[in-house]
Amino acid sequence: MITLYQFSTSPFTEKVRRALNYKGLDFEVHEVARPKVAEGDYQHVSPTGKFPAIQDGDRAVWDSTDIIHHLEEAHGGPSLIPSGARDGALAHAIEEWADESLYFYEMTMRLTWEHNLDAALDEFAQSLPSVPKPQLKTMIVQATTQLIQAQGVGRKPREQVVADVERHFQALDALLTDGEWLVGDALSIADLAVIAQVNALCYAEEAKAALGRTSQVSPWINRVNEAAPK
Repeated sequence: MITLYQFSTSPFTEKVRRALNYKGLDFEVHEVARPKVAEGDYQHVSPTGKFPAIQDGDRAVWDSTDIIHHLEEAHGGPSLIPSGARDGALAHAIEEWADESLYFYEMTMRLTWEHNLDAALDEFAQSLPSVPKPQLKTMIVQATTQLIQAQGVGRKPREQVVADVERHFQALDALLTDGEWLVGDALSIADLAVIAQVNALCYAEEAKAALGRTSQVSPWINRVNEAAPK
């Protein structure tokens, strides 16, 4: 039995859950107690303190990309890595776009713009029940602001962030113009990485509006949800 150690609020957790479901693998979920991470309670499964992580028999794997590649090597089920060299490279590039670019936009819009954070706050509060919500909100805004300012997106004015996300969504729409999936003729790791970030982004009312101006993205979301439930 695979055990998934997760923060339910993380898009990377959604990415891994979808991969497990797509492959039809049995797994159980352990919700990580955030205060316990710093105390070292999860060193056995994630020495870096990164989540999601899995325990698969005697093997612990952390980082969502590494987890999916481990599942490819260790288990059966439909593949998430395209077989052709070009499609495999393209899936990798799109996954990186989601994990390393869209991620910082979703953190900016979902977790530092207070009118959007209100929609997500209850979910974060479940893993920190002893922290009053006003204090938790301040903690999330402060911690995330520091991170995104160091990365760069957080130094952009809001109107530029919104314009960037609009372009990202239009690019996603264009990628789906000639096919049902982002790469090749089957769902892949690229689809799972992108949909997880899109769902996190859509906690933001500005991102929802941008999604509404696409034509291909919503049908693609429905296809991914059917093939690989979250």
